[in-house]
Amino acid sequence: MDHSEVGVSREHATTLTVLSLLSKKWHPVVVLTLMDDDSLGFNELLEAIPNISGNMLSKTLDELCEVDLIERRVVNESPLRVEYELTTAGADMEMIFDASVAWAQTHLEPSTPTILFVDGDRRVTEMYQEWLNDRYITLRAHNIDELESLVDPAVDVVLVDEGVPGVDPTDLTSIVGSTCRTIVFVDDRPGVDVYEVDADDIRRKPIVQSTAVDAIESQLHRREEDAAERERSALSAKRSILESCFSPVQLDADERYAELCERLDGLEESH
Repeated sequence: MDHSEVGVSREHATTLTVLSLLSKKWHPVVVLTLMDDDSLGFNELLEAIPNISGNMLSKTLDELCEVDLIERRVVNESPLRVEYELTTAGADMEMIFDASVAWAQTHLEPSTPTILFVDGDRRVTEMYQEWLNDRYITLRAHNIDELESLVDPAVDVVLVDEGVPGVDPTDLTSIVGSTCRTIVFVDDRPGVDVYEVDADDIRRKPIVQSTAVDAIESQLHRREEDAAERERSALSAKRSILESCFSPVQLDADERYAELCERLDGLEESH
């Protein structure tokens, strides 16, 4: 087909020409095989490419030579022995295959969430990693420097123990950014400063595997929340943990609890 006559721009016509060079089943297979092995003889190619017949390989090699993607080189006259290798044009196609891999990883393969565990005790982060390695890509940090070096937009959820050296749980967003979800683990009997914790969720220790999975999955499912809904969820988590730790009498006497409930009620009414 003359791609200049199909009603597309000159640049797109060139793209169609390039794609047509690799449109047949065995063309890209032979090119990729030679990328891995530099140069191979006919029988070596037959062995390296399962399920291709000798006739089909011969035809494919002739077609690729014709479009100058591979070249046939005589390495011995008697007995005759030839090898096939990529031309410069064929070798330069590696960038096309690399771009295809990047596109496939983004659009075809299901992405595995990345979870960052932050705890001053390496044994604890190792335990979390053993629990969850089969579900997620897991990273570990044990102080503020390691946390700052690992946080990037690829991290989906950060789980932070409230006692990590240098990490202020009341200012977590400024450290990890607002794109990833945050969970803070607090003591079984947290102080009233839990009001100040800057996180999407708060969980009481000790943490078991099912608790960690539940907390992570909850945040992953809520990644598309708008700002108001995200705040409502975070305030609801705070109220829940406060009500599990303190009596109604204690909470009724606390102005901050009343302010939290008032803000939460307002968000729920507008939701």
